[in-house]
Amino acid sequence: MWFKSMWVKYGGYCILGITTLIFSLFGYIAWFIRYIASLPNVPTAQQSSLLALSPIDLGAVTATLGGLVLIGAFYKGKNESATPSDRGHSNDLKLVGKSLLVASACFIIGFFLIEYVRLITSPVLSCSEQFYVIVTDVVMSVAGLFTCFALSLLVTIVKFV
Repeated sequence: MWFKSMWVKYGGYCILGITTLIFSLFGYIAWFIRYIASLPNVPTAQQSSLLALSPIDLGAVTATLGGLVLIGAFYKGKNESATPSDRGHSNDLKLVGKSLLVASACFIIGFFLIEYVRLITSPVLSCSEQFYVIVTDVVMSVAGLFTCFALSLLVTIVKFV
C-alpha cells in the first residue's frame, strides 16, 4: 500500500529508492558484522584507523541529519504559499527526519548495550545474558532498518524537494 502511493506520487524514482534500500541494507549488515568482529580486538595505533565506526558515532550523525531534515521540512511546510504537493513533500521529509531520529536513539541505546555485551566473557551464556544479546541485536537491527528506510525515502524524494 505504501509503495503504491509512493509510486503514484514519485513515479520511477521509487526504483532508485528501492535500489538504495537494498544496497544500504547489505552495507548495514556488513558494518554490523565487522563492528561485532572488531569488539574483542584491543586497538593499537595501527589498528585504530581500521576499526569500524562506533554506534555512538552513527547516532550523532543520524541525529544531526534528522534534525536538519526536520527543520527544513517544518520550514517548508509552514510556508503560506506552499502548494498541496509541497505540503506532501514536506510530510515525506518529516517522515525521513523522524526515521533518522529513531535510528539515532536506537544507535545510542545499542552502543550502551554492546558495551555490556563486550563484558561477557563466559563461553556459555546464561538465560539473562542470551536475552541481553538478543535485545542488543534487535535494537541495532531496528536502527539499521530505520536508517536504510530514511535513506531510500530521501533518495526517492530528493528531486522533488
